[in-house]
Amino acid sequence: MVSFWQNVQVELDYYNMTQKDLALAISESYNTLRTWIKNDRYPDARQAVNIAKALHTSVEHLVEGKDDKIKRDNTKIIELLEEAIKKLR
Repeated sequence: MVSFWQNVQVELDYYNMTQKDLALAISESYNTLRTWIKNDRYPDARQAVNIAKALHTSVEHLVEGKDDKIKRDNTKIIELLEEAIKKLR
């Protein structure tokens, strides 16, 4: 079974975010986030929701790894494509 934190890391990689970026996005200290990850400890419900929101996914996906009904926010992809198009001009 894939752990919550492994699923979080997959999403961080997808959005090219660091753990520090995530800590900032959820208004938590980096040290606290690292402790949760190191000890494979779930955050409280409020922070789990904040993590899921920051990663444009659901808590269910992070806990269970189910991706069949998850819709990704394409904002980052659109931004990258727009940047690439500007460079081509």
